[in-house]
Amino acid sequence: MKNIILGACLFAALAIVGCKKNKTTPPPPELSVTLVDPGQAPLEPLRYAIPPDTVVRSLLDIRDEEVSAERTEDSEDAFGVLPGFTLFLNAGPTVIIPKGFRYVLRISKAESVLPEGVTDRQAQEAEQGVEALRGMRGRFDINAQGIVVDADVPWAQGQERIHPRVAITIGNVRSAIATIPLPLEPVGIGAVWEVRRPLRIWSARVTQVTRYELTDRVGDRFRVTVTVQQTAAPQVADLNPELEMHVRSYEMHARGHALADLGLPLALEASLEASSAADIALVSPEKTEPLMSARRTILRLASKKER
Repeated sequence: MKNIILGACLFAALAIVGCKKNKTTPPPPELSVTLVDPGQAPLEPLRYAIPPDTVVRSLLDIRDEEVSAERTEDSEDAFGVLPGFTLFLNAGPTVIIPKGFRYVLRISKAESVLPEGVTDRQAQEAEQGVEALRGMRGRFDINAQGIVVDADVPWAQGQERIHPRVAITIGNVRSAIATIPLPLEPVGIGAVWEVRRPLRIWSARVTQVTRYELTDRVGDRFRVTVTVQQTAAPQVADLNPELEMHVRSYEMHARGHALADLGLPLALEASLEASSAADIALVSPEKTEPLMSARRTILRLASKKER
């Protein structure tokens, strides 16, 4: 198997959009937010009301460590070195549209944080992947509940150089803590709601269930605790014309918190610690390479309103 960093849909994952090589398509409809517990009185609705021309700058810091893994030299080549990274994001200026709000999310700067002991070749590959992130952007339309109703996310440029775990991680951030989806019903402190989403990771079908609990609210600002669970049934995903990923099992569990503002498109701050376990095989015409791994990922998001 040649030295390949697997093609992955960075902004496709970021917007929950399926992989297509020509033009992007709108994301599939996110399922309705389900209120589990309305919480304590008084009950009041939570709705985003983002002023036009709002600009938010965010820093996303991600550290990933391998708890255990079983891999061969070929599978090591296939996945490349796994970097930690810091992304500097720019969201806005926002525009009011009939169905809610629109903003462009752009990666203005990306930096990799490499583990000790990497080779010069691995460092160069990681830098190429981070370089591919710089300047990437996507347009998102969200409604007053904070749910993405449409998106336009060109991703073809540089997508083959992006590390697949980078794509997965950013997708997890977008779908769980970047913009907190809200229930239709009025809620009070202690309210609990869930969002079930179908995701595509390397074209594999994954189900994500995110649970939020409202722990505090002052004016337009509110805090939630967040728990995330992802699971995938056994399946085969096409990575490229010569490589398949046979998923035997995959699970991810995460827990954290977020502070959000109803007048901003991104959370003011968020922290999430995730643990995942995967049992997969990379299948090419030449051979089958097993890959079993367990990982722990720590994500931190910090945002500031510019205007």
